[in-house]
Amino acid sequence: MATTSTKVQELYNDIISDLQVFYSDAVLIDNAQFLANRFDISGESGHTVRVPVTNAYTDAAVVAEGGSIIATPSDFDPISVDIAVSKYGVGSNVNSEAMEDGGIATIRSSLLARLSGGLAQAVDLAGFSEAAAAGGNSTINQDGNATLSGSGNAVNLVMDKSALGMAIKRQPSTAVWYDPDLDLNQFRSSIRVGFKAIPNGDATTFGIRKLNDVTTIGSGQLTLTDFAKSVSHLRTGNFPGMNGTGMYAAFICPSTELSIASQLNSVTQATIGDLSDVGNRALLTGLIGQAASCEFYRSNNLAQPV
Repeated sequence: MATTSTKVQELYNDIISDLQVFYSDAVLIDNAQFLANRFDISGESGHTVRVPVTNAYTDAAVVAEGGSIIATPSDFDPISVDIAVSKYGVGSNVNSEAMEDGGIATIRSSLLARLSGGLAQAVDLAGFSEAAAAGGNSTINQDGNATLSGSGNAVNLVMDKSALGMAIKRQPSTAVWYDPDLDLNQFRSSIRVGFKAIPNGDATTFGIRKLNDVTTIGSGQLTLTDFAKSVSHLRTGNFPGMNGTGMYAAFICPSTELSIASQLNSVTQATIGDLSDVGNRALLTGLIGQAASCEFYRSNNLAQPV
């Protein structure tokens, strides 16, 4: 049965009102700065979003007087990408004694951190894993060491904001129930989201470049030149970057951060712009700096290369 305790009800109300805020402050990949294709299907039927992808256009050609305008056919032949959602859940139990002994503020803080952080972690892992698998596996669009694979390695990413689609069916939500036998309150939080890499013009071209690197601190191999190469590939594909700035998001693991730290300036306003313009706490704490037309963000949730 659902709990009716006044204290628990007040705590539940606090969790409900703040869970989305805490979740947003903990997740990196679910952010409008990085995702142009974000679809909220809450309240709609179905659990899959079909995204049409227009095939590449053909340049117009010189037409002689009296000649056919269709000198070079440019047929509309779109493909589609399906984004299916999955449910992720996390829970925490609170004994009634803890409620009675007056630790409501502590319980609230701990629950919000555990529940929102658990959901955010799962979403980041799912998003980065899909990006790393764009095109089939981590060796495609690879600008690092393609021979690195498996445990002990990570797929760093340089992405255009159009490259990854996200569908969300259920926003972060929480239910609470009371177990009279164990005399505890069960808090359960869940979210339903899905990701899919979206090709550009055909089924093999993506706005995602991958740079495999080892995760052992002190052994990172990548340099700014490697990231500049990724940027060049994206520019060749006419990917516009974030918000028309020409900058691309670069998600890197801590070992890669160390290997390029000596080439980056310290994080100051002159280096990364006004921090007040950066979205949430995950961005503020993850943002390292800017260089080679990349905004670098640190994450421990990058996928292993396969």
